[in-house]
Amino acid sequence: MRMLMNSLDPGVAERPEQLIASGGIGKMARDAQAFQAIVNALRELEDDETLLIQSGEPVAILQTHNDNPRVLIVNSSFWPVRHAPHSAETRNTNPTDVARFAADWMFTGPSSALPEAYQTFRAAARKHFGGSLAGRLVVAGGMGGIGGAQALAATLNGGAFLGIDVDAQRIKRRVKAGYCEVMVNDLDEALRILKNAVRKREPASVGVIGNAAEIIPELADRGVLPDLLTDQTPADDPLGAYVPRGFTLAQAATSKAEDLRGYSEKALDSMAAHLQAMLKLKSFGAVVFEFGNGLRAQAYRRGVGDAYDIPDFVSEYLLPDFAQGRGLLTLLPLSGDSHDLARVDALCLELFSGDSELRQWIAIAGRHLSQGLGAQGLPARSFWVRGDEAAKLGIAINASVEQGEMKAPVAIGRSVRLNTGQSIPPTRQEASGADVAQALADSPALAALLHAACGASWVSLQAIGQQENDRQSSSSAIVADGKPSTAERIERLFANDFAAAISLFAATDYAPAREFARVRGVRLLAP
Repeated sequence: MRMLMNSLDPGVAERPEQLIASGGIGKMARDAQAFQAIVNALRELEDDETLLIQSGEPVAILQTHNDNPRVLIVNSSFWPVRHAPHSAETRNTNPTDVARFAADWMFTGPSSALPEAYQTFRAAARKHFGGSLAGRLVVAGGMGGIGGAQALAATLNGGAFLGIDVDAQRIKRRVKAGYCEVMVNDLDEALRILKNAVRKREPASVGVIGNAAEIIPELADRGVLPDLLTDQTPADDPLGAYVPRGFTLAQAATSKAEDLRGYSEKALDSMAAHLQAMLKLKSFGAVVFEFGNGLRAQAYRRGVGDAYDIPDFVSEYLLPDFAQGRGLLTLLPLSGDSHDLARVDALCLELFSGDSELRQWIAIAGRHLSQGLGAQGLPARSFWVRGDEAAKLGIAINASVEQGEMKAPVAIGRSVRLNTGQSIPPTRQEASGADVAQALADSPALAALLHAACGASWVSLQAIGQQENDRQSSSSAIVADGKPSTAERIERLFANDFAAAISLFAATDYAPAREFARVRGVRLLAP
């Protein structure tokens, strides 16, 4: 209950009054009544019971046993339109009918996405620019709850960052929290600031108020060439959050209310133009990739046949990490006390010696996330770690709680946004209907079943996007409460999550993953 409420804390959520944490229209509950029903159910839940939540609404409390998850969540899994006359695309009269429901109760705002964005930009810098983004112009659309992390991730890698968002309030929140340095409403002013930063090879970040589907084409027309270009606008949501070209926010709201289908058509047209401009800049020499928001898939359906000439961030930059079971881990001390978070950081430094990437990240977090950013909701720390490292850290945290070194238990979770191998962006093969799509679609559901079997505290499975199960993702969390039995569950959960992630990529005949599986003793049964 504490984590659910933290996801909707005004310092964390995009629109808490509408129960929207992030992701366009991703709601944490169907409505206020359903939210209160979930809270009431959690208050009544016994140790041997499990609450079932379906698309933002609690449906039953069942007696299971003590090691079972306390909550199981499945969200937004629509039947394809051709089989369901009442599915999302045909319900065009009321935008609330097509709401996508979020499942990540461990969401902490942009800080959840920062390690992922940092790691991606870091890998891009290594691959294309000699290891640093210093002296490079980085451009990205979308500065919402997830995209808002890009500005800080770019400057931490030395880059000069231009962020674009049609909603001025999103940029203001990023500036206030310290993720972005300045907001402007004029592209020329933004480019002047960033040109100076590029010349001096100094990090800088500017958020410009505008529509990415208009500004990216303008950059191409003006011959302004980003070194690195990506996008995290809510392209997976043409029915709500993605604002078409030529619309103000107020006009978009009116259009959605009057004609949802027509609004969606305009949004899809804008996405096609948006991606075509990215392709044009790519042809000029920019390094371009999609950041997992489904823009390529939307443009491809809209007739942009070469949409998948733009690679996705996983296959381009993070595949080696995923093949070693590395991914995002988020920890939140339930006491809300910053001293408990400091103890988490101290444990990381104690457990992981040498010049490990985790130790480097703790130093970065201490410099940039402790003041201001860490004050959003409960104190939180997100890491990019291997599953075996997550198990080691989780067991140490559980022991620290048991010994009274922390004031309360600590929630430890893998994020819905990105989990090692469990959120697979659509590939060119998936877009063209190749058989590989069927194999990849199994992994999130299989991960959710595995996490439930291993004793996670809560497990969720959700569809991402409005195009009838374009992508799915699973997440889980476990509460380190100091009990010896919890330590066993932590070890089981993360060790198996680690092994399953490795096996997923090894099964695709990715040679480094097969070798890593052999070294780690993972028994592969697939040929």
